[in-house]
Amino acid sequence: MLRRLALLGLLGLAACPGDNKDDDDDTDAAKGTVSGSLQPFQAGSAAANASSSLDAFFSLPGAKNLSQKVSKALAAQGVWRTGIPSKQLTHEASLLPGEIIIRFDTPGLSAEEAVAQARVAGYHVVHQAFLSDTQHLLRYEVSQPQAMSGGAPTVRALTQAEHVRVLSQVLAVQGVQNAESNVRVRAQAVPNDPLYSRQWHYKNMNLPAAWDLGTGSGSIVVAVVDTGITSHPDLNSRVLPGMDLISSLTNAGDGDGVDTDPTDNGKDLPNGGSSFHGTHVAGTIGASSDNGLGVAGVTWSGRNILPVRVLGTQGGSLADIIAGVTWASGGPVTGVRLNTTPARVINMSLGGDGPASTEMQTAINAANARGAILVVAAGNENVNTNGSFPCNQQNVICVGAVRFNGKRASYSNFGTQVDVMAAGGQTSEDRNGDGFPDGVLSTLPNSTNQPSYEWYQGTSMATPHVAGIVALMLAQDSKLTAADVEAILKDTADKTSQCSEGCGAGLVDAYAAVLRAKGGGDPTLPPKLAITTTQLSFTGASSQALTVRNNGGGTLQVSVAVSGANASAVSVSSTSLSVPAYKSTALNVTVTPGSLAPGSYVAQIDLTGASSAGNAQVLVKFRVGASDEKDAVIGFAYLDAAGEVQVDDDGISVVRAAGGYNYSLKVTPRDYLVLASIDDTGEGDYFEDGDRVGFWRDTTQVETVTVTKGKTTSDISFTLVPYQSDDDHTPTPTIGGACTTNSTCGTGGQCLTGTSFPGGYCTQSCMTAGCPSGSDCYSNDRGATAYCFVTCTPSSSNTQGSCRTGYRCVSDGAGSGACLP
Repeated sequence: MLRRLALLGLLGLAACPGDNKDDDDDTDAAKGTVSGSLQPFQAGSAAANASSSLDAFFSLPGAKNLSQKVSKALAAQGVWRTGIPSKQLTHEASLLPGEIIIRFDTPGLSAEEAVAQARVAGYHVVHQAFLSDTQHLLRYEVSQPQAMSGGAPTVRALTQAEHVRVLSQVLAVQGVQNAESNVRVRAQAVPNDPLYSRQWHYKNMNLPAAWDLGTGSGSIVVAVVDTGITSHPDLNSRVLPGMDLISSLTNAGDGDGVDTDPTDNGKDLPNGGSSFHGTHVAGTIGASSDNGLGVAGVTWSGRNILPVRVLGTQGGSLADIIAGVTWASGGPVTGVRLNTTPARVINMSLGGDGPASTEMQTAINAANARGAILVVAAGNENVNTNGSFPCNQQNVICVGAVRFNGKRASYSNFGTQVDVMAAGGQTSEDRNGDGFPDGVLSTLPNSTNQPSYEWYQGTSMATPHVAGIVALMLAQDSKLTAADVEAILKDTADKTSQCSEGCGAGLVDAYAAVLRAKGGGDPTLPPKLAITTTQLSFTGASSQALTVRNNGGGTLQVSVAVSGANASAVSVSSTSLSVPAYKSTALNVTVTPGSLAPGSYVAQIDLTGASSAGNAQVLVKFRVGASDEKDAVIGFAYLDAAGEVQVDDDGISVVRAAGGYNYSLKVTPRDYLVLASIDDTGEGDYFEDGDRVGFWRDTTQVETVTVTKGKTTSDISFTLVPYQSDDDHTPTPTIGGACTTNSTCGTGGQCLTGTSFPGGYCTQSCMTAGCPSGSDCYSNDRGATAYCFVTCTPSSSNTQGSCRTGYRCVSDGAGSGACLP
């Protein structure tokens, strides 16, 4: 099925090399500058057995007619519309006029009694929802008599001024403990699962070692207070009966209000698309693991994921979230069945801008008293968390996000309210060079609502990692309080991930935290070497940090060397490391290509622990000189006053591969949708099956860019991934099978033969592309080249395990292993 828009004549009309320049003519003075870079991937969601979320994007009504809208812009026809999202909401902007959350002295009031007690003269009052046994949501409206005599009165919504006036009167009512405005709140992935090798974020937080201590307990319930959940074979066996607590019929989108069906009906994005946010979050917490299917979750055991739907087609409201926290923790919500499986952990990957809420704090405190631990997202606006709700509430664990290198992600909020950091991903990067975005991979429906998997980024993705780790800790000691858990997470965190802006105690260390919860951390035990990744990727001269851990007692002594034919181009900050018990240190790795000719190269870092503490190898992939990649095309689309899609004449240009896919353009100030594509099919068309396609912010979260006169908007950088329709998938090579010729290994496959590979070994080079599911990239001969090898769960004796006869599962030092001769 072909979905494309041609860019006829673009190469003859668009900018040539050097045309991305800053002109000084008079017209430029009225423009703003946008700069950034594109990150093309050879592999994308389709290579992970997941249909690209772009398919839903391309299926939007009217998308195929856009070529008529943009034909006047340099003859370029290539803009796809998702709709222009609304601005991020603030408390003031998101006020729900007339809606007031009231906490009464008397518990158990009926709807009629609550309305009668909180009535304000001159206003019509409607009981909207029960939030607990003392908290209610009431809506105040203005009654207006009909102009015609005898007509029935009508009602209208309050203005903001009227709302403030009514709120002050309600606060003065006898029997009312507190009242505050209701506001809108918005939504903020060693098992045998074949996509586990794509989940770099688990090794990043030392989770494989934590699983050796335990994979969770079915008695520790984790609530996902979010958009609800969808049916997914990697989740269904772990999901408890949940609740839909969206009180607004319009926002619920399912034809009714509060009910017992927490199914996520989607349609929550500004363009009418669906994020299925709660399903992705739930998958990180508890996708069924070691089941040979899809991805792994942080926790593995039991039917204990509790979906609580509070975010609908219009986001969520403070009132509904209060009800969600109360119900999830086992508290009473009048008119709703009691939760018979109260959550010990509540994940809230959601938030808004504004001060802390008194009534939210009341619900949090009550949930804490029932034994629940709340883990919340810091937010994704790259601002201080002083004004980030609910991160600025008390008695919560607020989580910021790091990227692959352990540093704060560009979008993550920061500040003194942040307690710890966790992997949230950065989908515009591929710092491990596996050919896939450095996002968080988890469960998600595809565009036809079939179960699939996709990479997301955000503090929303970081938060469920911590919620899952807390569940692992409670499985070791269920008596731990919220204060105990927070103290352990902070004390055991990786301090190298702290930042000057405010990243709390640093990146969580799952193994150290779970071990502490178990009462372990014996300093007399022998040291044990562990690393966070087996692969690093560089372009040109650059540096990255590798985290080296001691997952044992005593002091770990590690010797470090660089090997392989290209070892002279790679240097390390130290050839010997000393790592204290249950701590980590950073090893800086620098690539200096020198006189190497343009091309792709590999070397290897060998880490050897003293006194049998273990060994590990890290593949270093680096590219020198200009890429032989094809150029990309970037476009800036907007809606005109009539709501029609247009393209700024200056906002469509070639982005040269030879320039590292960096761009800088001057465009007219307005809000834009930024998109790009590479013509991989060579047919002269863009945005078609087989082409790489991307959008700002990424293919799962389309946002607008505001361009301001005389200002530069920088780092508008995003990923381009191969696009395929849901019904069109290219077969991938078979990895690990016996073979005699390349043709027996499938498309793009290579057969390794000889005495080193008994019976032959199907593989493929992983120098420039990602390995298929269930395999990973390893150096075979000390840094001369690299191939895809089947991943496996290693034992202490490197036995055959799940590998075929003649091969053994060799540990890679990062919690996984590879089937090698």
